[in-house]
Amino acid sequence: MAHTIGFLGAGRMASAMIKRLLSKGYDVKVWNRNKAKLEPLVTLGAVACDTPAMAAKDVDTVISFMSDDAAARSVWLGDDGALAAMRKDSIAIECSTLSHGFVLELSKTIEAAGVRYVDSPVTGIPADVEAGNTIFLIGAAPETLDRITPILNDTGKKTIHFGPIGSGTVYKLMHNLLGAVHIAAAAELVAVAQKAGLDGQTVADTFAIGANASGSGLMTVPGMVSGNHHENIHFTNVLRAKDASYALALVKDLGMATPVGQSAYEVFEKATKSGLGDLAQSAVIETLKA
Repeated sequence: MAHTIGFLGAGRMASAMIKRLLSKGYDVKVWNRNKAKLEPLVTLGAVACDTPAMAAKDVDTVISFMSDDAAARSVWLGDDGALAAMRKDSIAIECSTLSHGFVLELSKTIEAAGVRYVDSPVTGIPADVEAGNTIFLIGAAPETLDRITPILNDTGKKTIHFGPIGSGTVYKLMHNLLGAVHIAAAAELVAVAQKAGLDGQTVADTFAIGANASGSGLMTVPGMVSGNHHENIHFTNVLRAKDASYALALVKDLGMATPVGQSAYEVFEKATKSGLGDLAQSAVIETLKA
C-alpha cells in the first residue's frame, strides 16, 4: 500500500512538492484555503480535503507549506486544525519559512501533544521541487529524521541536518536575507547602468558571466532589464520582505546587528508598500527609478 501523506497548502512550492510525491507513488490528502488551487492536484490523483484536520486524519506524516506564522498557526492549531486530528507519534514536517521564535513555540505545542516535529524549510524554486531537486534544511531529533528520510530522499536531492529544532530555520532565514541583499544590489547595478545609457541586455549578459553573479541575481536581473515583473513569478516581494523581517527579528534576539540585511529589507518593504508586493522580485528596481 502506498504511503499516504497529509498536506497543508497548495501554493507554488506546495503544489510542486505534491506533484513530486504523487509521481513517486505516494497518496496525498491535501487541504488549501483556496479550493481552486486543488483542482489540478486532484486531476493528478490527490484527494481534496475540506479542513486541515481531514488532511491530517489517519496518516503518519503531515507536511505544511504556509506563507507565514499566522497561516501556520491556523492550520496546525486553529479550528479544525491538523494537530487535533493527528495520531500519537506521527510526524509534523513544517517546510514553511517561519520566524525562529514561532518555530520554537509551535514545536513545543506539537510535541507536547505527542507528535514529532521536524523543522524543515527548503531551498529551491517550484521547478526544482517538482524535479526532485529540493534541499531540505533540517532541525530535528536524529531519530525523527531517520523516520522520514525515505520521504526526503524521494522528494529532494539533499538533506542537511543542522541540529535541533529551530536550527534549520536559522539557516533558512539568513540564507533568504542574503538573497534579499543580492537582489537589491543587482537592482542598483541595473538601474544605474540603464540610467547612464548602457544597453540593458548587454548589462544582463555581462552580469551573468561575472564573478559577482549569484543565483538570486541571475533569476531576477532579466526581469529588471525587461521590466516584465508579471510572468514566471517564483517568489514575490511581499514574501521576501516577510522573510527578511523574520531574519532581522532573529538577529535582534541574538543581540546582533546586520546593517546590510536591514537595508535590503527596507528595499523590499518599500516595494511592497508601493503596490509591488505580489509581483516578481525584479520589480524592486522600480523603487530606484527617478
